[in-house]
Amino acid sequence: MRVTIFIFIMVFTFSLSAVSQTFTPTDRRIGDTKVNYVNPELSPSGNYMIWIEVDTSNGVTGPIWQCGIDPNTGDLIPANGKGFSPFISSIYGRPADWGVDSLGLYYVGATFAGQLKFVRPTSPTSATVTTLSMAPDVRRRVFYPSQLPGVNKRFLTYILNDNTIGFSSTSPQNKKFELRFLNLDFPTQEIIIETQTRIYPGTIPMDVIVPRWIKGSHYLTYGFKDGNGKAQAREFNAMAPTNPPVVVTNDLANKIDGYPVLNKINGNQYFMSGINATDSAYFYKRTAYGELFVKNEVVVPPTIHLENPAFNQSHEPFMYLNQLYSTFQINENGGDFFETTFNQPGEIWLTTIDNAPQTLSLLSEFDSTLSISEPEPYIGNGKVWVFYTAVKIEAGKPYLKRQFQLRRCETPMNFTASLDAQTGQIPGNYQLAQNYPNPFNPGTCIHFTIPQHEHVCLTVGDIRGREVGRLIDQDLAAGDHAVVFNASGVPAGLYFYQLKAGNFIQTKKMVVIK
Repeated sequence: MRVTIFIFIMVFTFSLSAVSQTFTPTDRRIGDTKVNYVNPELSPSGNYMIWIEVDTSNGVTGPIWQCGIDPNTGDLIPANGKGFSPFISSIYGRPADWGVDSLGLYYVGATFAGQLKFVRPTSPTSATVTTLSMAPDVRRRVFYPSQLPGVNKRFLTYILNDNTIGFSSTSPQNKKFELRFLNLDFPTQEIIIETQTRIYPGTIPMDVIVPRWIKGSHYLTYGFKDGNGKAQAREFNAMAPTNPPVVVTNDLANKIDGYPVLNKINGNQYFMSGINATDSAYFYKRTAYGELFVKNEVVVPPTIHLENPAFNQSHEPFMYLNQLYSTFQINENGGDFFETTFNQPGEIWLTTIDNAPQTLSLLSEFDSTLSISEPEPYIGNGKVWVFYTAVKIEAGKPYLKRQFQLRRCETPMNFTASLDAQTGQIPGNYQLAQNYPNPFNPGTCIHFTIPQHEHVCLTVGDIRGREVGRLIDQDLAAGDHAVVFNASGVPAGLYFYQLKAGNFIQTKKMVVIK
């Protein structure tokens, strides 16, 4: 039985297939209004963010910045996000994600001159910077390091253009593109995973399904074109880098910006992908590496502001309260990828992943004058925020020569309690809330409030009075608390959960369905 305790209260007010919800989208601009925040990447732990401040005069170069995030407020440290700059880069050579190993967080990117840098943050305003022993090459781009917490290994993949820097759809000089693999402990020993060719202005499959690690594993997925001309995914095993990659998706859907994720709680793996440049995403599922992902569900956000929504994309999965979620964007259809993604209004959404039908919630406040993109989830102290970028829609002006805002959404999980100024406690009485969801399978969340520090016992019993779970039996601080009950080990039926704290005793019913 898996139990997780959090010192917060979750307010779940999702609607299954409509936007009639009591949760009201609330977001605001953060950081410095004069600063250009492009491609923020939030660390999976440790409260950090990296981003590039692109020079709007050329739309290509700029300093990489590292900063902290306050886990209590979601604010940047320092307030403008300019904590430490390890090097000057380009939009192509910037760090595309965080790496994780047994020593903690790191990131890798290329200087504007093409020299690879390995950076390990030591605080929001400091880091150690190492130059990798490889010759500079400005043709490298899309740097994705592995996330292997607790493992003393560091892997990296990137794409090497054959002629000049640029994405495959924007640089006609390039005809060949190589997906390359590095063991960062031996960076001079590169392996070519796959070579792809195209005729301009076509886009290579690796730019349609970007190479991404299944986080927490040594497996990588990336795009290729099948015999029907559809974008599919292959899987690469970093522990056996000379073995040929295996095909892991195989249907008639053209996949856009596919993202793999592993649920470490139940072992399920998903491949979430926009489909055919529409408002739909397919969630594919499997239970083991090397197997095909099988279509499990179609997820379509019930947009209320967009007449012709397109590109269900930029999925960013995360675990919270032992549940798997993803935040993603959808924009008005502008006719092509760049126009839709960077020059059309859109919405930021949140969805569950594991249990069909999925529960969706609209997070962003709609502004028809802003194009939104790049949602990034952040889990703080008892709160979840989603950061994203927004840019003013200006027809005829290059996308990256505009100033990008940094914005932060509230989520339905958030609850802010008002503490008594003198006692530091949350005023009020004992409260035991009805579990949600109810009925449920396999997990549900139980919320309760205690007005003072004391010993708490929370148990679950069956209709015969037999205890089937002891969720909490310990001292807790005053305030709001939540615990997940996983009923995967008990049969369907009626159950009772009981809270004992001091002289307070209360019991409520819940129903397990299977």
